[in-house]
Amino acid sequence: CTNSTLYGGDPCFALQLDIELKAGEEKTVNIFLGTAMTEDEIKSSVAHCRKDDFLDKSFKNLKEHWEEYLNKFQCEIPDKDAEMMINVWNPYQAERNFQFSRNISYYATGTFRGVGVRDTAQDILAMVPFDTRRAKDKLNLLFTQQYKDGHCNHYCFPTEGWEPVTRIHSDNHLWLVMAAYHIIMEEGNLSYLDEKVPYYDGGKATVWEHIQKSIDFCMANLGENGFPLMLSSDWNDMLYKVCRKGKGESIWTAMQLGTVLKQISELAKLKGESGQKYLDIYEEQKKLVNEVAWDGKWYRRCITDEGKFIGSEKEPQAKIWLNTQSWAVISGMGDNGKTAMDSVKEYLDTPLGIKKIHPAMTTDYPTKDGNLTMYNKGCGENGSVFCHANTWAIIAECILGNADRAYKYYHQLLPMIAQKTAGEWRYKAEPYVYASNIFGPESDKFGLANVSWLTGTAAWMYVAVTQYMFGIKAKYDGLQINPCLAKEMLPARVTRVFRGCRYNITITKNEKIFIPHMEGKKEYSIII
Repeated sequence: CTNSTLYGGDPCFALQLDIELKAGEEKTVNIFLGTAMTEDEIKSSVAHCRKDDFLDKSFKNLKEHWEEYLNKFQCEIPDKDAEMMINVWNPYQAERNFQFSRNISYYATGTFRGVGVRDTAQDILAMVPFDTRRAKDKLNLLFTQQYKDGHCNHYCFPTEGWEPVTRIHSDNHLWLVMAAYHIIMEEGNLSYLDEKVPYYDGGKATVWEHIQKSIDFCMANLGENGFPLMLSSDWNDMLYKVCRKGKGESIWTAMQLGTVLKQISELAKLKGESGQKYLDIYEEQKKLVNEVAWDGKWYRRCITDEGKFIGSEKEPQAKIWLNTQSWAVISGMGDNGKTAMDSVKEYLDTPLGIKKIHPAMTTDYPTKDGNLTMYNKGCGENGSVFCHANTWAIIAECILGNADRAYKYYHQLLPMIAQKTAGEWRYKAEPYVYASNIFGPESDKFGLANVSWLTGTAAWMYVAVTQYMFGIKAKYDGLQINPCLAKEMLPARVTRVFRGCRYNITITKNEKIFIPHMEGKKEYSIII
């Protein structure tokens, strides 16, 4: 190595070793890669790595760590591609996302993305079944980015100590409620709600008070039509232009709000308090969703500053958006949820996954000055297969009881299947981790995978397959099992470690049962 300076491009560590072997001879070469801040630290680290037992001991510890971690949920099913993803690669990818957020990426070098509140709160969902302490520590970090009025910073930089990104989005604070709910359900213990965590703008409050503030902020920022204001955008950052005057409203955020309203009302009841006020808000928002947002075949997406609906059959472009169809079902708000999801199948499904919108937009829609995208058709948020959003469609179909359709949506996005369908020279990404998106059919690069590894797809796909397809969901008093499995995944044998007990679950048919938690029991077997 010449210790030269890299002025641009992507670095590559290339090493050539000339080794001569006699017939039947074996030699072992160990290569160590690491970082250090000083020359002395390099020498010390190299000396440590060269100890006789270092490699064997390190490899043994690594294997034991991942075996213990991954063995908390294992399955055996006929679909071996899915089995490998569920047992190894999906939870591994989700854990890496949880650990690093979106900081480290081939596509986004450096640490400018920091820790996103929206991203990390969703990453927590896949960590909860494996390690609630790590999940709580990370969620507490996010609570420190919440203000006393309930809103959150968008990004923070705990490692670098930089000032946070303070844009206010309509969804960030609501993800905190969902993450806290999942932790309580996994542990079956309300004590976490009493932990005190600082606000960003001073003072401390309990976790319970923090998540109540999340709801309060949303309700203090409703638009003229009664839906939550978009603010800087909702989950779909492309929509920031519909709300630059502060009047744009998010129909999707109303559905996200509805989902967490049911969760916080359940927590209130467990605490011995009344959650009725949250259920009342839920019914108010549900009425708006069905009376104002329903377009005839699907639910509209949002309302612009000028009062124009985005996501309507009357529009020339971007007529149907995926997220308001899936979340109409997830939230339970959509009286026409089945019809909406049938429209998803008709207009958005492709052999490589579900498009985010249809048809894709030109760069002058809805107006030249107020265009919603700078992406070409079929790229990114403009008509690509946005894998993160596909997970919610899978969940919605499971809620509706459509096992075959849920399996189709799940199977076609398995990385090794998507690569085969697109062709490896078209797909151009790893066949064992999920990508953020795949170029859609309106692009001449249809099938090109984009931004692999660091994507919310990892956490939500794990939630989708384990909690909705297998249907194994933690509840406060025990395990709820409500499978929605196609024949390609039956019979299924699943091992789930829950509160110190190993549950051996054999699923031969889709039938709902509940297993009360049995304190002190170490192993439990059941056949459905």
